Amino acid sequence: MRLPDELDLAGGRLRAIEPSDWRLDHALSRVRDVPRWTYYPTDVTEVEAQQRVARSIELRRDGRGGRFVVESGAVAVGTIGFALRTDGPYLYYAFLPEGRGRGLATSAVLALTQWAFAEGEPHVHALTMLDNTASERVLERASFVRAGLDVEPGGATVTRWVTGP
Repeated sequence: MRLPDELDLAGGRLRAIEPSDWRLDHALSRVRDVPRWTYYPTDVTEVEAQQRVARSIELRRDGRGGRFVVESGAVAVGTIGFALRTDGPYLYYAFLPEGRGRGLATSAVLALTQWAFAEGEPHVHALTMLDNTASERVLERASFVRAGLDVEPGGATVTRWVTGP
């Protein structure tokens, strides 16, 4: 699946992550609840943030997924992406506090989900950490439904979500 370079959102846009976006990755790792509710590591160094962004660019280039920067105006407020697994694409996202509560996460999830359906994907998946009610509300607003619980490598229990056209 070749991801688009850009998608319009209600109130913003998605654009493919670029090398200079390491600053956003660096900032997200320092938001107290982002590492708690996502797979972001805590307090990455500038070099680690640069390496994470480079891996995302490589995944996109290889057709294995990739990330977008969520912008409101010209300001980067979060990231969203797909991990392409054998059972289909899995969405993941994280937002800075200034990007929350404005509908951008739901708009970004809807934009990528609709794009995946247009590309022929029958389902789009997502995972949330238990008790991550804010992320659960985003997925519910985007018509995802709970599909069960999974235990991830490393032992974290997550809620599995799915939606289809």
